[in-house]
Amino acid sequence: MPLPGSTDHSIAPFALFVRALCLLWALTVCPLAGLLFAVALTLPGWIFSIGALLLGIAPAIAWVGMGPLRFRRAAWVPFVGWLLITAGLVLTAPNGRTRDGARVQNRYSDGGWHYQRFALGALLPEIDQLHLGFILMPAADPLFSMQQSHEIRDLTRTIYKDLEADADFHALGSVMPDVYDDLWFRHSKPGHYFLYVPPNLDRTTPAPVLVFLHGSGGNFKAYTWLLSRVADERGMVVIAPSFGTGSWDAEHGIHTVLAALNDAAKAVPLNMDQVHLAGLSNGGLGVSYLAASDAGKLFRSLIFLSPVFDEASLGSRKFWLYWRDKPVLIVTGENDNRVPLPYVLTCAKIMRSAEAKVDMTTYSDADHLLIFSHRDEFLEQLSAWVKLHSTTAAH
Repeated sequence: MPLPGSTDHSIAPFALFVRALCLLWALTVCPLAGLLFAVALTLPGWIFSIGALLLGIAPAIAWVGMGPLRFRRAAWVPFVGWLLITAGLVLTAPNGRTRDGARVQNRYSDGGWHYQRFALGALLPEIDQLHLGFILMPAADPLFSMQQSHEIRDLTRTIYKDLEADADFHALGSVMPDVYDDLWFRHSKPGHYFLYVPPNLDRTTPAPVLVFLHGSGGNFKAYTWLLSRVADERGMVVIAPSFGTGSWDAEHGIHTVLAALNDAAKAVPLNMDQVHLAGLSNGGLGVSYLAASDAGKLFRSLIFLSPVFDEASLGSRKFWLYWRDKPVLIVTGENDNRVPLPYVLTCAKIMRSAEAKVDMTTYSDADHLLIFSHRDEFLEQLSAWVKLHSTTAAH
């Protein structure tokens, strides 16, 4: 049987179809690869972009242009180049496992190991993935401006420069492949969380805990990096569960957090009377659900940062039962166009009507990116909050 692209006119439609697919592939992959090359901050990121470019043009060389057979043979050159680059990235990229005694580690609450070492999101450094996403977001999200894109790239560039210089955090790699699984409706292995333990923590005494629920976009390790400052100051453990893209729901979200808490208790003694629950943006939904469930009695305080709330949960009888006379902190930016201040004030009023002791701070010059743009002020405030509300209290 003649090969596609030969002079046999009986399969010409098939050859045209395949050539069109190859051209579409090249027009999709190559611009993204070029954009990644332009915004990447790391050497692996640049190498990854070159490999992506080679993979993008290989099929096009095979099917488009003069002399199809010659071009099909020539296509092996970029394809082999892509294979060599991918092999090099696999060998040099972090495998997710940290050294014994590391301050931070990837853990899975089912006791297994599900780090996707060979996924593209694990081979490309997290900062380069984020910068590519920040460049593309204004085209997909009208609430995310080009100015915000520029600002957050500058802010995260500084954070990740310090983060990746830390051997323990560098070894974590990235769990962004779980986010992409969520986006493509693929079932990802559940139960991942970051566990941070201060290096000088006295492990003979149960430690207080900060549970942090990430927002939309995924569980960036930058969050745990920032919170480690509070953990070191207060001698507390940070548990940061992953929940795909951050679309927290009641049933699975509650299970994910409780499973992470239970597993972390196997690694380090935890003071279950001193567990503070924090949520960023969509993570506020997870905090709302937990606070209004039977798990609400486990937590010493609630912290909402640039938050989305579940108003039904806040107005429920269980929220009143577990949070009457207990502390709640809300921190938000007055210029937050994603979660407007009037909405946050309304939700604060609902919690106050349930007799929770709500403290609210608004940063006059901050928007939804407060955790990055005002990180020093927020971390100082969070550290002071945890210190203030860390006295032993019966539930």
